[in-house]
Amino acid sequence: MNLAILEKHMFSVWSETDRERRRLAIDEVYRENCMIFDPMFTDPFQGRDKLMNLIDQVQEQFPGFVFRIESYDAHHQTVRLHWSYGPPGVKQPVVTGEDFILFEEGQIKSMYIYIDQPPV
Repeated sequence: MNLAILEKHMFSVWSETDRERRRLAIDEVYRENCMIFDPMFTDPFQGRDKLMNLIDQVQEQFPGFVFRIESYDAHHQTVRLHWSYGPPGVKQPVVTGEDFILFEEGQIKSMYIYIDQPPV
């Protein structure tokens, strides 16, 4: 795991609004059968197509918002990533949280999303 993968995860996947560019980044960063656990949904999202749908829903709910990496801790094949989400250039984010990410062969295998400050 390296910082370049985390940056692609946050900026080229979760903040990217162009679906074609996002899809290319998802294929590079995530395992084919990745599992994404989001606290706002009962069932996990399995696979790259379901991840695409989740990101579409998030971006539709918060148009123009972008993710920022606040900090991260990595060891072995795991990362704890602290992030914020809000309009670009605004100091106070709308949402904060963290992801717990498990990597396999240099790609994200599973991710658990925790939201500290849920949207209003």
